Amino acid sequence: MVKVFETEWFSIDAIPFSSEGEDKKPYYCISCNDSVAIIAKTAERKIILIRQYRPPISDFLLEFPSGYVDGKESPEGAAKRELLEETGYICNEMVPLGEFKVYPSRIKNTFHVFFGKNARKSKAEKKTSDGPELVLLHPQEFKKLIIEKKCVEISSIGVFLLAELLKLL
Repeated sequence: MVKVFETEWFSIDAIPFSSEGEDKKPYYCISCNDSVAIIAKTAERKIILIRQYRPPISDFLLEFPSGYVDGKESPEGAAKRELLEETGYICNEMVPLGEFKVYPSRIKNTFHVFFGKNARKSKAEKKTSDGPELVLLHPQEFKKLIIEKKCVEISSIGVFLLAELLKLL
């Protein structure tokens, strides 16, 4: 593996690859820290989402709180931190829903998904006004946004479907 390009967030690596009968040519992939997403539900049975600007597509997306696992932090610790930083909410209990791959043909990392029970506003709220916009929706409202193609971020749709299949909503 040869590192072709590197930033503080990710690197692009060339991995030798050959199909039968072909010369070895590099296969490029993105390496980055593992990431987390959390679907948290309030006592009012609303799920916590954020609306956030995404520069690569020059648009705002509706998605679940998520982010990278930093340094030696555990995936659960990262999920708790991201939920608090992005929404100002905390959960007493986090249930791991699984470890997944988002785009394994090009990205080398693991996506850890958690469910947060009885989410509530933190007294020591960390969320800043310049961060993502907090959005609270009933699951039926979120389903409608998916159907109407107003929620197009596929990992959030997958996280929601997983929580539905596990009867957590």
